[in-house]
Amino acid sequence: MKTPARRLVEAFGNCSALEAMYTEDVTWRLNHSLAPNIAGPHRGKAAVCAFNRAVFEKFYKPSSVEVEILDEIGDEASSVVRFIYRATSRHQHPYAVEYVLFAKTVNGLISEVIELLDTHASNEQHQGRAVGVPPGS
Repeated sequence: MKTPARRLVEAFGNCSALEAMYTEDVTWRLNHSLAPNIAGPHRGKAAVCAFNRAVFEKFYKPSSVEVEILDEIGDEASSVVRFIYRATSRHQHPYAVEYVLFAKTVNGLISEVIELLDTHASNEQHQGRAVGVPPGS
């Protein structure tokens, strides 16, 4: 059975599917080293959905998002996945970065997301430099 973290990651790029997974008071946070508008925490369903739309509609080409699950642990209450996120940026640069995402749920809906990534690789790849690309990507 797929964990909530895996189901969330596998829905990346589909903002309607993501929205259906959240509690009204969901929070989403990324690495503290990122700019506050990216790092968050984004609080509440409206803010998290706006963040998701910004990521999947402004940073990456629609329908270019793919994820490869590397590890998955947990249960319905608390889970984590390690994965490679692949996409094409809006500037036509290939993107492949390893991430870890933690998800907690309440009554079957995701209430908290913590997303961690190689921020240096992400920044470089958005500039078209193949830094930190996972082997085999």
